[in-house]
Parts: sequence; C-alpha cells; structure tokens
Amino acid sequence: MSDTTPRGGAVRRRRLAVALAAAVVALTMGAAPATARTASWRAVVPEGLSEAVLYDISSAEGSTWTAGIDVTDWSPLALRWNGSGWTRTPQPVAHGRFDDIAAGSGGEAWAVGSQGDGDVPIVERWDGSAWNLEDVPVPDGARGGFHAVAVSPRGTVWAGGGIFNDDPGGFQDQLLKTRGPDGTWRDVEIPADAAVGSTINVLPLADDDVWLLGTKGVAHFDGTAWTRQRLPAQFDDKTFYLYDIEQRKPGELWAVGLVEDDELWRRPVALSFVDGSWTEVPTPKETAELRGITFDRHGQPVIVGRTREPAVDPNGNYVLTLDNDGRLVRGERPPGAGMLVGADTDEQGRIWTSGTVAEFDQPGSTPYVAVRD
Repeated sequence: MSDTTPRGGAVRRRRLAVALAAAVVALTMGAAPATARTASWRAVVPEGLSEAVLYDISSAEGSTWTAGIDVTDWSPLALRWNGSGWTRTPQPVAHGRFDDIAAGSGGEAWAVGSQGDGDVPIVERWDGSAWNLEDVPVPDGARGGFHAVAVSPRGTVWAGGGIFNDDPGGFQDQLLKTRGPDGTWRDVEIPADAAVGSTINVLPLADDDVWLLGTKGVAHFDGTAWTRQRLPAQFDDKTFYLYDIEQRKPGELWAVGLVEDDELWRRPVALSFVDGSWTEVPTPKETAELRGITFDRHGQPVIVGRTREPAVDPNGNYVLTLDNDGRLVRGERPPGAGMLVGADTDEQGRIWTSGTVAEFDQPGSTPYVAVRD
C-alpha cells in the first residue's frame, strides 16, 4: 500500500492496519525541546492492550470514546472513558476495524469501519448499553469501508467512505449516507462537478451546512446543492490530503493534512476558511503530517499528527499550537506519545488525543491516549 493513501482510500483494511501499526519507528527517547509544554498533558493509556491502534477519539455530553483496531485478533475496538480508566465494550463483529467514532446525545455513539477479510463497510450504534450493527445498504459485491461518521445538531448521522468491486469497469469511489430521525439510511448523491472522491471526513454543522473532505478536495452542501471548494492556487498541481476539519467559530473553519513535497517527502498543511475563501496557514517546513484538529476552551487550535523524521521528533510525536506571534509551532509534547491520529475537546474544555505509544526498543502499536486539562 502506498503510504500516501489517506483514510478513506479504497484499500484493504488489514494492510492499512499493519502499515499504521508499524509506523512508529524504534528509536530511543530524546529529551523534550526546551520550549515543550508537557505539564498540562497526562497520559491515560488503556490497560491490557498490547497491540492496538486508536484512530479517533470523540467527546459529547460527558461521554468520551476512542476507537480503532485490536491487532492481536483483528477486531474492532471501542473504549469508553469511565472517569478513571478505559472500559472495553463488547463487539457484534468478530473481525474488522473502526476508522472513526462519534459520541452523540443521550448516551448514544456511532462507530464506522469495515469487517472481515472481504472489507464489508459497517456502521454500529451504541444505544447506551450495547453496540448494534446498523442495516446500511451498499451495492452487491462492493468492498471497502466507512471512514468518517458525524452527527448534526438535529441528530442526522452522516457516514462516508469509499467502496470498490473487482468487476471490470465496476469501480465506485464515493460512499456517503445519512440517517434521519426515522432511522432510515439514504444515499447522498454528489454531482460530478462537486465530487471530491472517496470520503475522508465529514462535518455537519447543520443539516443545511455540511462540509466534506475527500481524496480530491473539499465540498460543501448548503441544504440545496453541493459545490466543490476553490482551495489556494498553490495546491492546484500538488498531491495533498486533508484529514480533519473543525469549526473554530461561526464562519471560520480549519482543515489539516499533508502535501507531498519533493524535498521533505510530505509536509504539514493547515487551511482556514474565513469570509468565504480558503487560505493556507503557515506551518513548520519539516517532514510531518497533520491528522487531527480541535480547539481549546480559548478557541486556540491544537493539531496532532506524526513525523518520521528523527530530527523533528525521535518518537514520531507531532503537535502544533499557536505561539504568541500567531504562528503554528511545535511546543507541546504529550508524555510517551508516538503517532497521534485523533483529537477532540470535551465539555470541560479538556483536549483529548489518541494514537500509539512511543516504542523505544522495537516497532509496536501499543494504544495511547492523553488529555490536556
């Protein structure tokens, strides 16, 4: 698998799990930079999991969930924070993975991914006491998975990803569904002039204000029509992927990811949407990628990701925040962290992040979670 394939690409899920599990390179832990802030971060690593990756974390109404894959038996993994530790919740699917999770209202939660060797897309709903498989129709013979899930303020569930089949000429990239209050799942059709490829992430600010990240760009739904977004011109001839998108305040969005670079291999990318247009936010010119973004109680961005450049961080850990001059810089380092993938803010204003632990002696995939008070 090409390592440029984003979450949402039509690839074998098992290969992706192996690639990400091995992404944390075995290197000795270096001293934190003099400017690093670690005192406010504390690791809350799940116990009893030796080989797992946590791809996302989500908080809502006092509930915090994290999800991914248990590599020991290739099973979906969903953990719930109980106030002092993580509780593993039983799964109706024996083999598969979760790529995304969304905490909802009333104790509800949603998780999406794929199951089995056939890469069958799945959606599961936590009803307050158990996970249940949703009956979400996909084309016969399709393989792939759902890679993004989110819930609008009115309770509409959005699930997106990518599917394909092996028939000649039968490839289908886009997979996007909604579930309304009546519990019925419906296809979302995006016209060709607004299509952005396989879904990587979705942000439903309202049922008539939905933002979609795809393998080919960004699209927006205004309740009537989809439009493909015009991104900064410097990306016109670049290969780039945006992995996460969040609202900072009404009228201002941020999206983060990576752009392929001849010199750096890939460099971190952050974009902001203000006054109807997208602009690039300067990031450090170094080898890294950004996987998740959230905003703290003061509205300041906390962006997480990973690097494979030992000079940047020997453990693969990568966190960007704004300095006093408004520049995105490396200044925080959750203790013991390796690759970081997910980020979210809870109702108390605490920042949560998930990924893998830094492995010092050998490559590994011990799951990792940290919280910043």
